[in-house]
Amino acid sequence: MNRTTLINFSFDDGRIDNYEIAYPILKKYHLPATFNITTGFVRGEQSLTSLAPSKPMTVEMVNKLYQDDAMEIAGHGYYHKNTIEDITQGIEELKRDLNTEKLTKLGNGFASPGTDLRLDEYEIIKPKLDKLEIKYIRLSLRYLKHQRIKVLFRKISRIIKLPLLYRWAYQDTLMQSIDNGLIYSIPVLSSISAEMLFAIIEYAEKHHMACVLMFHSIVEDGHVRDNWDFERSKFEKICSYLSERQSKDKLKVTTSMDIYQRLKK
Repeated sequence: MNRTTLINFSFDDGRIDNYEIAYPILKKYHLPATFNITTGFVRGEQSLTSLAPSKPMTVEMVNKLYQDDAMEIAGHGYYHKNTIEDITQGIEELKRDLNTEKLTKLGNGFASPGTDLRLDEYEIIKPKLDKLEIKYIRLSLRYLKHQRIKVLFRKISRIIKLPLLYRWAYQDTLMQSIDNGLIYSIPVLSSISAEMLFAIIEYAEKHHMACVLMFHSIVEDGHVRDNWDFERSKFEKICSYLSERQSKDKLKVTTSMDIYQRLKK
């Protein structure tokens, strides 16, 4: 059983603010992260211009992240879809752009676009995913019990911003092991406070669990456009907190692939 608390920042789509705002903050605090790239988006495909309110990174920016050993690049589809065809195209073209045979030395990671990949579909396409050397699929929330109540409490916690209520509503998503290559994550919305995330991280510390935090955009304070934007000051507060906890050996901030390797059955 894992006895180390593991925390991961998992950024979706390949938005330019991930490179221009989030990445410098991560470097400031010496923290790794995983960037899940929608290949067509960063290539400038016209059909994907409405994918996000943010512009995409350039392929050159993705390459710079890939060259940083602390960062992981993972797939997120070509056209942001969960079909085996789109997953395959996204991974293969991304590898071509990065001039590599694998996105990491240990294989490839994949974050489900919209976290919409159904488990029955996953079982059907898994042999093909294995051939692509996709080691894990990152999904969203997991519920072990009291799903209806926790869905309600999730909504309430985002309104009243009570950290303990937030922790209870989301703690099922934390992991002590990974079965069948499935990684679960907590979506971080604009309404979430740093203190609410501290509560779930402290719970993960207490129980030696892994916590994957799913982000989309990091934006300047006062420039939130939708639920998926998270303000810079809150993000930096979380990074500072995690850096301090890591310096005291309370936890380890790492990549999705590292969490998979440590917790896989």
